[in-house]
Amino acid sequence: GLGDVYKRQIEFIEIFNHVAKVARPAHVKVAIADSMEDTFQEIGLDSLDGLVMLMYFDDLYGIDDTISKEWTPVSVQELHDLVMAHKTKEPASMEEVVEACK
Repeated sequence: GLGDVYKRQIEFIEIFNHVAKVARPAHVKVAIADSMEDTFQEIGLDSLDGLVMLMYFDDLYGIDDTISKEWTPVSVQELHDLVMAHKTKEPASMEEVVEACK
């Protein structure tokens, strides 16, 4: 139901924020996405950060990089929709995400 959709979106935002932290250079402050509507620009991610993030998402969701390199998502929602449309697997837990992003 709708509760599940909402829960999955919250989980995706959590994953997004973790990956964003890992992808950013250490000296750069990471803004946190609060909603699916947040754009990369609003939270201070540039195109290079986006590319690095996509590499992690490819890994976490089993997406072929020849597919994802065509993507130009500008918001958390757009990235979510692309990932969901092309994923071959999903991280089982936040622990798995943290582990994969080391």
